[in-house]
Amino acid sequence: MLRVFIFTICMAVSMFAKHSIKDENIQILAEKLDVKNDIINASGKVIVYSPEYYITAKRLVYDKLNAKLELFGDVNIVKNNEIVNFSQYIFIDIKNDINSFKPMLTLDNSNQLWFNAENGIQDKDNFDLNNSTLSSCDCEDPTWSIGFSSGDYNTTKQWINTYNTTLYIKDFPVFYTPYFGFPTDNTRRTGLLIPTIGYSQSQGFEYAQPIYYAPQDNYDIEYIPQVRTNRGYGHTLKYRYADSLYSNLKLETAIFSEKKSYQKEKNLTNREHYGWNLEYKRSKLFSTKDDTDGFLLDIVEMNDVDYISTTHNSFSKDETDKFLESQMKYFYNTNKYYGDIEANVYNDISKDNNDDTLQKVPSINLHKYSDGIFNNYLTTSIDINTNRQRRKKGLDADTTELYIPINFHTYLFDEYLNFSFTEEINYSHVRYNNSNYNDANVGENNHVFSLYTDLVKPYDDVIHAINFNTVFTNSNRFFEKGDLYSSNDKDTSELSPFGVSKTTQGITIGMNQSIYNKLTLKEIINHKLNQSYVYNNSTNSYEKNSLQNDLRYNYDYGYISNRLIYSYLIRGISSSSSTLNFTKDDYSANIYYTYLKDEDTLERDETIKYDLGFSFGKHYKLSYKEEFDLESNKSKKREYVFNIDDRCWAVNFRFIDSLVASDTTTDEGSYRQKILYMEFNLKQLFQINQKYDVAERD
Repeated sequence: MLRVFIFTICMAVSMFAKHSIKDENIQILAEKLDVKNDIINASGKVIVYSPEYYITAKRLVYDKLNAKLELFGDVNIVKNNEIVNFSQYIFIDIKNDINSFKPMLTLDNSNQLWFNAENGIQDKDNFDLNNSTLSSCDCEDPTWSIGFSSGDYNTTKQWINTYNTTLYIKDFPVFYTPYFGFPTDNTRRTGLLIPTIGYSQSQGFEYAQPIYYAPQDNYDIEYIPQVRTNRGYGHTLKYRYADSLYSNLKLETAIFSEKKSYQKEKNLTNREHYGWNLEYKRSKLFSTKDDTDGFLLDIVEMNDVDYISTTHNSFSKDETDKFLESQMKYFYNTNKYYGDIEANVYNDISKDNNDDTLQKVPSINLHKYSDGIFNNYLTTSIDINTNRQRRKKGLDADTTELYIPINFHTYLFDEYLNFSFTEEINYSHVRYNNSNYNDANVGENNHVFSLYTDLVKPYDDVIHAINFNTVFTNSNRFFEKGDLYSSNDKDTSELSPFGVSKTTQGITIGMNQSIYNKLTLKEIINHKLNQSYVYNNSTNSYEKNSLQNDLRYNYDYGYISNRLIYSYLIRGISSSSSTLNFTKDDYSANIYYTYLKDEDTLERDETIKYDLGFSFGKHYKLSYKEEFDLESNKSKKREYVFNIDDRCWAVNFRFIDSLVASDTTTDEGSYRQKILYMEFNLKQLFQINQKYDVAERD
C-alpha cells in the first residue's frame, strides 16, 4: 500500500503539476499558486516534497518564514516511508516536528498497526490521541479493535497508553479497563506475557499468568503464579543472566502446594512438590584465538516426580522421567589436543535415597589428535580416560583406560583398492575401594585389517556410487591380573559396573551404495548392508553374528528410512526402526516406529510415534500427535491441536491425554491426565512471540 501511494504521487507530479515553488525546507507543486510576502497559497492537486514527507491535498497554506504548513481536504501524508496519514485537516510545524489534525487515520507500516482519531497532536515521535480506535486488522471490518477516549503512542519506544479503554470483537464490547498499556512490536520489555488457560477433568480450571521484568539488556526475571482450582496453586520463578558476550545463565525454581482433598484422592506421598534447575554455559573462558574451550553446569533437583507435571508449561517436558542427571563439564580444544573434565551426579527420585547409586566425580578424558610418524608412513592418536565412581553403599572403584591406535594406509591396483592396517593397544586398570577384591589390570592388542574400494559410474539421469569393505579383527589379551567381572561367574556379579569388555575376534563385510540425481547431485537412495561373523573358540570356527541393513529413499516431499538388525542368536529381528517423513502443500506427516528385542531375556519393546498435520483455508491448522506402546497396547500420550493464525489474531487449542509419573503411597507409579489448554492472541495487543530469553551471543 505504501509503495502504491508513493508511486501515485510521482505520477501526479508529472501529470497535474503546473506550478512549483522550492525553498530550503519543501518543494510545492500545484495547479494554482499564489505568493504574498512569505505566505504561499496553493490549490488544485497540491503535492509537497520534503526530506521527511510526501504530501497530497486539495489546498495548502505555507508560512515560509516560520516553516508552518496547513493542509485542507483529502490530505495524504507519507512520513519516513513508514507512517501514512489520511485526514481532512493537518497543521505541520516543520522546524519543531509538531503536527495537529482532525480527524485522521494513521497506518504504521512498520508495525502493521492503524488508528483513527477525532483529533490529536503529533510531537516528534509521540502521538496524543482523542476519541480513537486502534487495531491491526483490516480497516473496513476489523475482527477486533480497541476504542479509547484518550491515549498516547510513542513510535520510538513502540508503546501505547490508552485511557477509558474498551475491547471490541467485531462490534461487540467484551472488556473495559480505565487504563491499558502495551507494546506494538516484539522488543524485549517488562510487562505481562500471554497467559495460559486450561481445564483438566481431575484438576479443574488452570490459569497461569507470566509476569516479565527486564530492567537491563543482560538479565531478566519471570514470575509465573498459577492456580488449578481442584488441585492447588503454585509459583515458578525464572532468572536469566548473561555475564559476558559468551555466556548464559538460567535459574528456575518452583513450588506447588496440593489441596488435602486432592492429595488424599490420588494417594500422593507429598503435599508439596518443589525443585530447582540451574544451567550455565560459557565459551571462551581461557582459550586463545586459535583454541576453543567451554564450561557447562547443569544441576537439577526436586523432591518428587510430581514436580515435573505441576511446573508451569510442563507439557513440554518428559513427564515420566524419574531419573535425574546433574552435570558439570569443562573442555579445552586445540589443533593437536583435546581434554575435558566432567562430574555426573545421578538421582533416582523414585527411591528413598541414592546411597547405592554410582556417581562419576569426576571423569577425565584426554585425546591427542591423529599425527604422522616415521615420515608420515604411520599415523597414531592417543586416548586416556579415567573415571572416579563413588557411592555411599556398595562397591565403588576408579577405572583408567588407555587406547593407542597405530595405522598404516596404502593404495593397491592403481588406487582401485585401499588397504589399511591398524594395531590397537588397549590398557585398563580398575582400582577397587574398601573391598577384598584385588585391583585388576588388563592389556590387549588388536590387529585390524581393512580392504575397501570406491566405484562411481554415471548414467543418463543418475550417478551410481558404491563402496565395498571388509574388516578383519584379531584380538589378543596379552595380560590379565586381578579380579574382573565374568558373566559366567555369579560370585563376581558385584563387579559388573566396572567390567572390562573383551574385543571379539571377527570379520565384517559391508556394502554402501548411493544413487544421485545427475543434474542436482541430490541423493535419491542410500543403502548400507553389513554382515558380521564372530569367532567361536569352542568350535574354532566363525559364526554369523548379526546382519544390519539400512535403507533410505529421498523423494520430493520427504523421505522413508529403515534400519534393521537381524540376530542369528535369537533367529529373528533384534532391532528395527523406521521413519516416514512427508510434507506437501497443506499436509504433513511424521511416523516413527521402533522395535527392540533383548537377546538375553527376549523381552520386547515396540513403540510407534506419529504426528499428522493439515492446514486448510488460509489460517487454520489441525494436528495430532501420539506415542503408542504396541507391546502393552497402551497410549502413552495423545495431543490434539487446533490453531488459527489470522493476520491480526491467533488462537491455539491444545488437548493432551498422557500418562504422568507420580509419587504415590500405593504401587501405582503413574496416572492418566487430560488437560485442555488455550492460548489467545490479539496481535500487537498481546504479543505471542515476545522474546524474553537472554540468549548467548557470539
